[in-house]
Parts: sequence; structure tokens; C-alpha cells
Amino acid sequence: MNCIKLLLKYLGILLLSICLGLPAVQAQNRPQNQSRQTDSLRQAPNRQQQKPVAKPLFKPKEQRVQDRRPPSEVMLEKKKWNWKRQFFQNMATRFNYYFHARVKLNRVVKTANRDGQDNYNILLPFYPFSLQSQGFSKGELDSVIDKTNMAIQLHDPRGKWIDDCFLLMGRAYFYEGDLENANKTFQYINIAFAPKMKSEYKTVVGAHESDQISIATKEKRKGFFGRMKHTKARNDAFLWRARTLLEQKEYDEVQALLNILNNDPNFPHRLDGDLAEVRAYGNYIQKRYPETIEPLKVAIDKGHDKVSRARMSYILGQLYLQQQHPDSALEQFRNVISMKPDPMMDFQARLQIARTNAQTTGDVAGSISGLRHMLKKQRFERFRDGILYTMGSLEYPNHPEAAINYMKQSLKIPSDNLMQRTLTYKGIADIYYDQRNYTDAKKYYDSTAGVMTADFVDAPVVAIRKEVLTEVVVRLETIHREDSLQKLAAMSPSERNIVLTKMVAVMEKEAADKKKKEKLEAANPQEGSSLSMGGTAYSPKEEKGDWYFYNAGSKSSGYSEFKRKWGNRQPTDNWRRSQNGVVNATNSNGPIMITEESTSITGASLPTDSISTERLAAGLPLTPEKLAASEKSVKDAWFDLGKLYHDKLENYALGIETYDSLLILFPDHPRKPEVLYSLYVWYSKLNHTAQANQYKTMVLNQYGNTNFADIIRSGGLKDIDGAKKKEITTAYNAAYEAFHNGDYTTAMTLKKQADSTYGVNFMQSKFDLLEAMLIVKTDTSFLADSGRLSRNAVQAVLNKYASDEPVRNQAQALMDALNHRAELSDYLAKLEVRKKDANGVLLDENVSMRYPWQNPQPVLADRLNGAKAPVDSTKIAAGINAPLPGPIAVKAPEKPVTPYKITADNPFFVVLSFQRVSKELMDEGLNQFARYNAAKHASDKIEVGSFVLTPNDVMLIFRLFPNEDKALTYYDEVREQAETSIIPRIRPTEYSFFVISRDNFILLNSTKDLAGYRKFFTDNYVTQ
Repeated sequence: MNCIKLLLKYLGILLLSICLGLPAVQAQNRPQNQSRQTDSLRQAPNRQQQKPVAKPLFKPKEQRVQDRRPPSEVMLEKKKWNWKRQFFQNMATRFNYYFHARVKLNRVVKTANRDGQDNYNILLPFYPFSLQSQGFSKGELDSVIDKTNMAIQLHDPRGKWIDDCFLLMGRAYFYEGDLENANKTFQYINIAFAPKMKSEYKTVVGAHESDQISIATKEKRKGFFGRMKHTKARNDAFLWRARTLLEQKEYDEVQALLNILNNDPNFPHRLDGDLAEVRAYGNYIQKRYPETIEPLKVAIDKGHDKVSRARMSYILGQLYLQQQHPDSALEQFRNVISMKPDPMMDFQARLQIARTNAQTTGDVAGSISGLRHMLKKQRFERFRDGILYTMGSLEYPNHPEAAINYMKQSLKIPSDNLMQRTLTYKGIADIYYDQRNYTDAKKYYDSTAGVMTADFVDAPVVAIRKEVLTEVVVRLETIHREDSLQKLAAMSPSERNIVLTKMVAVMEKEAADKKKKEKLEAANPQEGSSLSMGGTAYSPKEEKGDWYFYNAGSKSSGYSEFKRKWGNRQPTDNWRRSQNGVVNATNSNGPIMITEESTSITGASLPTDSISTERLAAGLPLTPEKLAASEKSVKDAWFDLGKLYHDKLENYALGIETYDSLLILFPDHPRKPEVLYSLYVWYSKLNHTAQANQYKTMVLNQYGNTNFADIIRSGGLKDIDGAKKKEITTAYNAAYEAFHNGDYTTAMTLKKQADSTYGVNFMQSKFDLLEAMLIVKTDTSFLADSGRLSRNAVQAVLNKYASDEPVRNQAQALMDALNHRAELSDYLAKLEVRKKDANGVLLDENVSMRYPWQNPQPVLADRLNGAKAPVDSTKIAAGINAPLPGPIAVKAPEKPVTPYKITADNPFFVVLSFQRVSKELMDEGLNQFARYNAAKHASDKIEVGSFVLTPNDVMLIFRLFPNEDKALTYYDEVREQAETSIIPRIRPTEYSFFVISRDNFILLNSTKDLAGYRKFFTDNYVTQ
């Protein structure tokens, strides 16, 4: 109670003092020395008696100033850097922040892998991770950045671990794929932590020591205690910046930096291995493999990371194999084994030794014997699928059956290595593909596509073959099925009845077996649900005490087994069919066998309880109509097969063989002219002139009135239906319209699309002439090589269509224009020298020059005057007019009437017009001019903004000037300053200035006639 009373008393005194303006503490409550000091002041003889003034307890808010600087800056300004502060600051920075951030970053890098597993059969990636694969944990890397940033902000910047924190931050940015911030961080380290003392470093930028440029920080690490000293992170930052620039594909800058560091006398020897590694990596990703070998050897010899050295040794062995040095390759693979790397690397090195020995000595049996010995070792148990696959690859092509057998055994081994499974599936598919067993090849390509990852090196080949073989298998099935049906139909009724009866018996037996199996599974559901894993059954009841789906181990094992067997299947209905599942088909050669496949050749899907010989016989082609339809489907299938082999699989020999067989089997094939023409074209591609001429003669002599004979004679189809003819005409009109509008890229694209869609057609001559005109229009190297590209294109049309008079006349006119092009260019060159203003703008006196990258726009002046000038240099240069009679008389064109007017009482704009400048440089120019106006013309309030007149004409508009004189004064000023100080990165030839009134600008915006206004501006302003 006494305490409470005392507290209340004190609060009352405090409130009273605040209200009366008295001191907060009374005299009796003051310390004794303070009371005496006050009394002495009161009794001082020469001191004026003053009324005591109370001091406020809190400063007013307006007097409080908050210091927003980080603690590191405050410490740098106010704290002395003595030995005590050095010790505690370095220790806190190192162990509270740097140590934990480094451990986390190393753990992230160590555990990060590429998407999928490495394919050791091709050149390995230099590092076991990829920045593009996003195999790193972004959350963990962000944590590293935050931790290092906290250390930098909270601790004294003079500490020796601050640069190491910056280095960790840059590495975290690098692994995140934020290369821009990584590069900036490493650059900051190189600049901010450069030595300032002359004893350490002569100059910050660089110094010459024995004619060698030095940019590195010298490290004193001699002796035992010297090697224990703290290293300079700045030297490491040079190498990390080089790696960052390599990822940004700045190869020239990296090469210059590495050359300097390689000859730098101050660059520490502890980083010699890292420097060689970066040099090797740069050559490796640029596929300069011979130049990679030497720095890679240095990196292996001087490297410190055992795992990295083993990987580089394996890559070096692969490079030696590529350079045909098997002995050196074997030495490197043995070095990999001696380093005792991870089990996968050790295993793959042994496989490479076995392959290399088999290839160099020819002792395949010895290599297979060694691999069989590896199968028996327990430490290689998890790699048995890879061993069997390698044994199969060694057996092929000498013993394809043995190779397939080994690879199929590999598929039976339980494994979670999807890359190995992908290689095995593809290996079997490739063997079947080479054997032309496309039915089985299709099955295994389907399986390959189901398990392979997106970055699998042969993924495009697998995807194409999978798609095409699906169509091939359908045709092969059609041929096999219809041939079998026709054989059954050709039998006598008694023989046919015997075969059908056997089929019915087989189908009934299969149905009974299936029903019996279903009953057994229903009676023993656990046994039926067990998963087969390479001959051993896994049952959920092995896990005691937990239900299967509640047991993490059981679920993980089941998921791994499903993924091993079926790959990355999507959770969709009917996923077997959605993954282009296996289609059963057998060889069509030989007698009809009573198998599961042959029971369905009738094409009838019948329930098991209604199968009979009569129902099966109903699907046979026993009538002339059904037989004709069956024969037609077979003929069409043979024809389609030839096209698929040639066009999509690019197997010309097999396409030719298929069509040769077609002509033997069906000498009266309804599409025989096209078959003969195709054989003529395909033999010509293979440079088999004799066979090509043979089929060419057959087409011309036997089918001279067909389209294919016309193609051989003149290259044009004649007899086509009206709808197709209309489509081709529409396609040509669209391409020509694009050409007429100056959109040459679109015109060429439409022409190529027509070639791909319609092939050789009745308007082929016009399409080819249009292509020649486009080449002439876009040929910018005429003066360099005398228009060789343009002349060759036009001459090809003249040679190809010598008998087509209209096309030949237009092509000859085009050639005449090209022959006079040099004369025209000479005239234009002289005109440019004579008529060029101070800005470098060509004063073309209405010579309508259009560069290939510009899009011609209709000129309002032309429409107002009703006609253009007598001579149009663009049309003369392109040669698209009618044939030119004799030499071209070159003369200066007449001046047209212009719609623009001089108006003195109008506000004015100054315009900067760009030609072929990137958006980045335009934006930079906009910012630079804004800064210039703010500094030089703040009172004038000149605004600058971008304006798009046409897709090819982009401008900066400076506004607003009250009269013409103000605008011209600013125009003269910025013209002089632009090149030297405002926009020095943009070449003067890529932009021009002009002044325009508001009324003329409105007119320009409606007409898009920029060339016309430039002419008006030159005549009325520049020449005055």
C-alpha cells in the first residue's frame, strides 16, 4: 500500500509540474550535491537572478529526425576500427551469417540435379545441373540471399567477411538464373573491394608489371601461416563473373577477361584450377572440343573438388573418343575409377572401358564376358539393367537377335533409372526399325515416348518415328488383314469351313481361360493385386499393422514400380489408348496361322457367346463388290506406304522399293502415272540417272497426256478441278498483293506455303516469277557482287520457262532492268552527294526510294495530282514494269504538288525520326532527351514523347513551341548535341530531325507520307 501511495504521489507531482511549467522533481527530492549546486548559483554575487525555466520531458515531433541509414553505414562513420572491434565484428559476421549461408548454398548445389538423369552414351553436360532445368530450390536460394544481405546491412563494412557475403549472394543469384543481378554483384565486388593502398595495388584500374596488366588482388599466402590467412573473394568473383557471362553467351568478353587473368602476376595460384575449368567450360559449351582438352587437363590436375574432377575426367575420356584417341580415353576412364566417385559414375566408366575395348580390339566376346562377370557382383546389382543394355548394344549389328534378347532382359530388371529405361526401349525400337519390322518398332517407340524426359537428346526423332510409324502400321495391318481375308475367300468352301472352325475353337478357349482367370482373381484379390517386380511378387499384406494406402513405404514402392514399368503416364481415362498403345499386327507372309491376331482378321467384333463359322464368314470378301473394295484398300495402302517412307521417314531407298513392289503386284494400279513419276523424282534425288530416265521415258511415252507428263515437260499441272484451281489462284493473288504493298516477307512466306500445300501447280510459272521479283527487291548486296543473287534468280526463270512467252517476256524485262541497275545506282549516288542536308537526310527530290525493310505507303499528293512523276526509281530498280525498250534514260524527276503549307501563326513541333533503331535504343533516347530538357530548358517546359506513324516510322515528338523561330532554334541546338552528348550510341545515319507545324502534323498523320513532308521541309527550311 505504501508503494502505491508513493507512486500516486509522484504521478500527481509530475502532472502538476507539467501544468505549471515547474521542474518535474522538487528540491527535497533532488540529490544532495545537486541542491548545493543550485544554492551556490543563487548566492553568486554577479549573477542575474532568473526565474527557473522547466525543460520539457519529450522533444516536439518536428524536432525528431530519424536516421534511416543501415547500421553498417552508421558504424562506418561513428565507430573506430580498432583491434577489439575487428575481432568481434569479423567473428559475428562469419559465424552468425556467412557460415550458415555457405552451408545452405553448398547443400542446395550438392542436391540439385538436372531434370531427369544423365545420358552417359553422349557427351555429358559439363555440370550435373542446368540453370534452365530449375533443379534448384528457389526458396533456399532466396534464404541465402536474405541472410547475406542481413550480414552486409548489420555489420561493419570494413570486416573481412563482407566481400565473402557478397560472393555468396552473387552465386545464389547465379543458381537462381537471375544472371543480370549475379553479374552486377560480381562487378560490384571487383570494383568496391579493389585494393586502395599502393603497396598492395598500384592503381585501382590496373597496372603494368613487366608488361603485364594486373587486375587481381595480391594474396600473401607463403608459408604455413600464410596459407591459413583469409583469402580475397574479389579474385573468386572474377571467375564467377566469367561463368555468368558464359551463360549470357558473351563469349568475346569472357575470352578477354580470362586472357588477362591468365597472365596476371597477382592472380593467386590457388585459383589456377578454377581458371582452367572456366576456360574449358567456355570452349565446351561452344562445341570447340579440341580446344577444350588442354584446359580440362589442367582443371583436373589442379582441381580441389573430387566429384567435379571425376566428372571432368569422364568428359575428357569422351572427348578423346570423339577425337579418335582410344588409348587416352581408356586412361581417363581408369582415372575416374581410381578417384572412387559415386557408384553411377564408377559403373559408367567401366562400361565405357568395355565398349572402347570392343571397338578398338574387336574382342566383343571378351567385353561381354567382363560385363557378365559384373552381373554377378553385388555392388553392381542396382546397375544390372545398364549392364544388360550394354551387352545388347555390343552384340548389335552382328547378332541382332542376341542384342534384342539382352535388352529385353534389361527391361525385366526392377529399376528407377528412367534414363536407362528410355535408352533400352529406344535401343530395341532402333533395331526393329533397321530390320524394317515397323510393327514392333512402333510398339517400342511408343514405350520410349512414355518414359523419356523432355530434354532427351533423341526426343525429336522418337516423336517423328512414333507418329509416322502409327500411320505405317495402320497400312501394314490393312495389307495383312485384307490379304488374309482374300486368301480365305479364295479357298474352297470345305477348306474355308475347316479354318473358320479352328478359329472358333481358339476364340472359345481363350474366352474360357479369361473367365477362369477372372474367377481366380475374384477369389484371391490380394494375390491378384500383387505387383510383379522382376519375378518377385510384392503384396500389400507384407506390411503388417497398416493398410496399404496408409503405409508410406508400400505406396512409395508401388509408385516406383508403376513408374518403372509405365513411365510418366498422365492420369486420363483409357490411358493405354491415349498413349498410342500397342497395336497387334503380324507379318503378311506365309500361311494363315490360327493365333489370337488371326481370329480377328474378319473385322467383326463378336461377343464370345455368339461366335460361329457363319458369323466369321460374313466378313469375308466373297462377293465381287467386297473383293473389289478389299483390293482397292490394299492398293491404296501400298501407295500410301511409299509416300510415308519417302516423305516422312526420308527413307528414299525403301520408298523406291515399295513402289517397285507395287508395280509388280499391281501392274494396272489406278495411280500408276503418279507412281512412275514419283520413281523418276526419287531416283533423280539419289543421282541414279539411268533409272530416272527410264521412268521419265515411261511417263512421257505411256502417259503423255497426264499432268505428270506436263510437269516433266514444263513444270505445270493442267487438268485440275475447279475448286483446287480457285484455291491456287487465291493463294497467288494474296502473295502478289503482299508484294504490291511492299510486305516482301509475307509475300515470300505465302509463296513457300503454296509450294508446300499445292506442290507443282498450273500457276507455278507465275509463282516462280514472283519469287524472282522478291529476291530482286530484297537483294541489298547488288553493288558488292554485281547482283549475282538477283541475276541467278531471274535467269533460272528464263531457263525454266523458255517456251512460256508471257513469263519469258516479263523475266527478260526484269533482267534488262538489272543490266541498267548500275547506271541507276551511279545516278542516285551522285544525287545523294549533291542533295544532302546537314542531318544526313537524303534530299531525293521525290525519287521514291524504298529500302527493303520499309513498307511503302500511298502518298496523298499522288492521289491529289492524279499521277506520279514520270520516272519512279523504285520500279526501275525492281524491274516490275512492262519490258523496257532499250536503255533507261535516267533524269531527275519533276517536283510534285505538295499538300503541306507554311503557316506562321501555328504552334510547332520538333520531330526526331528513327530508321531501323531497336526499341531499347529508342527508349534510351527518350530518357536522355527528357534529362537534357530538364537540365537545359526547365523554364520552357518542353515535353518529349514517342509517336508511331507507321510500323516502320517511329518518332520522338518535342512539343510545344509557340512559333517557328523557337522551334528552329531548338532544332539547331539538339542537332548539334545529339550525336556527341545526348544519344551517342545511335548513329547519325539512323535518325533525322525536322520541324513541323501542328496543321502539317495532322495532315502527315492522316497521309503517312513522311517522305513527302521531308521533301517539303528540305525545300522550305533547310535550303533557305
